[in-house]
Amino acid sequence: MLSFDPFPVLETSRLLLRALTPDDVGVFHAVYTDPEVVRFSGRSALTLEDCKERLEIVAAGIREVRSIRWALTLRDTGEMIGSLGFRSWNKEHYWAELGYELASRHRNKGYMTEALGSVLQYGFEHMGLHRAEAHLDAQNLASARVLEKAGFTREALLRENWFRDGSYTDTAIYGLLRREHQARLGRP
Repeated sequence: MLSFDPFPVLETSRLLLRALTPDDVGVFHAVYTDPEVVRFSGRSALTLEDCKERLEIVAAGIREVRSIRWALTLRDTGEMIGSLGFRSWNKEHYWAELGYELASRHRNKGYMTEALGSVLQYGFEHMGLHRAEAHLDAQNLASARVLEKAGFTREALLRENWFRDGSYTDTAIYGLLRREHQARLGRP
């Protein structure tokens, strides 16, 4: 049976993906109040209290092996610059929804693409996922590019299914199958 204890630390050439801790609440809050992050999140900026609660929810999901989320940190400095992970894990059908956010000052440097490769590999190899999917605001072109670089395919558009700040927005659904991911890596 899968366990996230000990927590799976992932490393890339520039990044260390580690467990989120209560000490990360300040950075977590800074990211979730960043106007560029909030713009496409489908929700208002989070308060510090909201962020504390969200970190507790993340910890419970890990303890109960329902979801997993990593703090995205720079290897050379240890600075946390975002987070990513799997939520809405449907174990019966072997898929999970991917979610991520990155502080705007660290965008366009390839960090999320780099981190996403390791997280996807973990999901497919260790969690037994057959499919990963992501739901994003259809206007979030930067996030769409990150997913497409990782091999995701845009599969659907849910028209005006989110209501925020007085208007409706569309949600694009992206999916990636294990075999597609493995093929990109040259693995059977």
